[in-house]
Amino acid sequence: MTYRIVNYTLLPYIGMTPITELFSLTSPEIDRHYGLEVDATEKSLYLMARDLRPEGNLANLGHVLHNGHQTWVGLDPQTLLTPYSELVQICELLAPQSGESMIDLGAGYGRLGLVLSELDLDVAFSGYELVSERVSEGNRVFENLGIKKSKLYCQDLTLESFAVPYANYYFLYDYGKVSHIRQTLKQLEELARYHRFKVIARGNGSRSIIDYEHTWLSQIYPAHHEKNFSIYSMSL
Repeated sequence: MTYRIVNYTLLPYIGMTPITELFSLTSPEIDRHYGLEVDATEKSLYLMARDLRPEGNLANLGHVLHNGHQTWVGLDPQTLLTPYSELVQICELLAPQSGESMIDLGAGYGRLGLVLSELDLDVAFSGYELVSERVSEGNRVFENLGIKKSKLYCQDLTLESFAVPYANYYFLYDYGKVSHIRQTLKQLEELARYHRFKVIARGNGSRSIIDYEHTWLSQIYPAHHEKNFSIYSMSL
């Protein structure tokens, strides 16, 4: 399935070429095109953390700023964030229908919401992210671009008071500790008693936990595995 790109200045449409081949720009270039200040925001977070813990490193800098949570402060932004080309591939494989909804658990700056809008898909996007600076920056860009169906929320996914809302699709990244990923998957398992949905897991941690501890996600339909992500479906 292919989609016609709406923003011709960013991603020119060429005949019926698969959409994944249309990304001629790198992810940092696309960020700059949108005005998404990823590098500046991450640098600011890093400097704040180093002021508080001068001897800190990747393993603990995020903990200093975010109450012991691993928020990957200090990690190269392009390692931290899913590339745009991969997000487009995911959308192409999912082929979401008009009126459906997608939730990103550990959303960063909301790149997925930008891709859904760029593809002109009538899908409601909600992204949950612990780091308020990332949330503010992503929402600033959504507002500047007039994207009304995408929104980020500052949320600690590990709180017992937080219940994952229902959606047609869940994008799950290795956003924190293994215990936190397990907690989120338990919530999705509870939702599965009443709803059918698909889970896109990115990262070795999330995929390993699903494959060994949450086989219910692949009992109805076989999982679709790519190099960096897997899609688990409870429905076609």
